[in-house]
Amino acid sequence: MSLRSLKSTRDIIANLTTGVGAQKLAFNVSKVSLTIPIKGKHEGMGAKHFLHESLPRLQYNNPSVVFEVAKNVDPKTKPELTIHFNEQSPKILAIPSLHSDVICDMLLRATP
Repeated sequence: MSLRSLKSTRDIIANLTTGVGAQKLAFNVSKVSLTIPIKGKHEGMGAKHFLHESLPRLQYNNPSVVFEVAKNVDPKTKPELTIHFNEQSPKILAIPSLHSDVICDMLLRATP
């Protein structure tokens, strides 16, 4: 391995372990599902940013939680985040027009 790729690996891991979303979810969260439209710009921008920035950090720091992303071709689809809890009903959060940091904060504070 070259030093350059080693530095890149270090940078990637440092990025995954720090920043928004680099936290453990509640112990009773078993699955997180994100539904976003792949067309349209307005209501889904925060959810798309959450998908690319915060979700990888959450996945890295919560290996026992299943993360699922559904990209819908219908531009009228409203972005939503579904949080599944162990042996309890899921909680659905409507996230249109929200900033990605707010979405991440809602996920981290979610309770059944």
